[in-house]
Amino acid sequence: MRLTTTGAAAALLMASMAPALAQAPAPMMMGMTDWSGFYIGANAGAGEGSTVGTATPPVLVGAGGIFATSSSNFNYRGPFGGGTFGYNWQFGPGWVWGLEGDIDASGISGGPTCTPAVTLHCSMGNNWLGTVRGRLGWLASPNALLYVTGGAAFGDVTLTTPPPFNASTTNVGWTAGAGLEYMFAPQWSVKVEYRHTDLGSASFGIPASITTTTPTTVKINFETDGALLGINYHFNAPPPPPPAPAAMPAPPPMAPKVFIVFFDWDKDVITPEGQQIIQQAADAYKAGAPVQLQVTGYTDRSGSPGYNQRLSERRANNVARALAALGVPREQMVVSGRGENDNRVPTAPGVREPQNRRVEIVAP
Repeated sequence: MRLTTTGAAAALLMASMAPALAQAPAPMMMGMTDWSGFYIGANAGAGEGSTVGTATPPVLVGAGGIFATSSSNFNYRGPFGGGTFGYNWQFGPGWVWGLEGDIDASGISGGPTCTPAVTLHCSMGNNWLGTVRGRLGWLASPNALLYVTGGAAFGDVTLTTPPPFNASTTNVGWTAGAGLEYMFAPQWSVKVEYRHTDLGSASFGIPASITTTTPTTVKINFETDGALLGINYHFNAPPPPPPAPAAMPAPPPMAPKVFIVFFDWDKDVITPEGQQIIQQAADAYKAGAPVQLQVTGYTDRSGSPGYNQRLSERRANNVARALAALGVPREQMVVSGRGENDNRVPTAPGVREPQNRRVEIVAP
């Protein structure tokens, strides 16, 4: 295989880009190193080559002397471009295997010059070219894929000589090369690639009316070294967005504050100790957001239920007046009595239990 100026330039470009891309950070948080999936794209490039054409028997084609001897050198070059399609499978953390094909229009042509009285151009060329190849790549970074590729190539080989003679045949050959592909955005990549393509030999029979002497067979071989640039769109699903931060759980509801004022037996008079509890309740009310206080009186089970009910109400009203005197608005209190109900310490009827003689101040 012969590496021409085009192939050497492509190899140099890939060698210079690979270390930089391998060390460069990804341009975005892509969230993916998975290259798997189907893709399509476009490519464009240029190729060049040379070959020796032979004529059997040698003749003066067009009286120009192109095959005055048995062979003539053809040098050809030109652009090509078209579409790409492929599928990748990623295995392990850093290897990608795939199948890829492309079909391109080609303007590669060239040949020797035939010079009778005037200059006439005799050429061979290629009008279209396709390939079906395997690719094996290594991920130098999550976004940069270095790969080798090879497979079948097919296309036309044409021959043109003066006076006007045009012939074409379709050949199948092989192609091989290497490249670098870079994922610059989710689902989008660019690549640079070098490829050597050999379509094999083609033979053309030129009739005597063209050679002006005798029929002859011209045999030429078509092979090129080419460099191309491409862009691909990958149909694999884009990476999922990063999970939203977990919502902070709502704080548990605050437990209600309860202040208990105890009373002597059969009394509704607030004791000094009880006054201290009421002061604490008033301070807590004024230190927080406005709430409605529940002020509820109770008795023990000594005495009749009716008497106990009235006693519990007097106790509750006395505590409410004491709270109001300390700055708690009366309209912010719900005052009630429960008599001997809801004992703090369950007892039998008639028992004088101190824990049940009380007023509870509850701040929700």
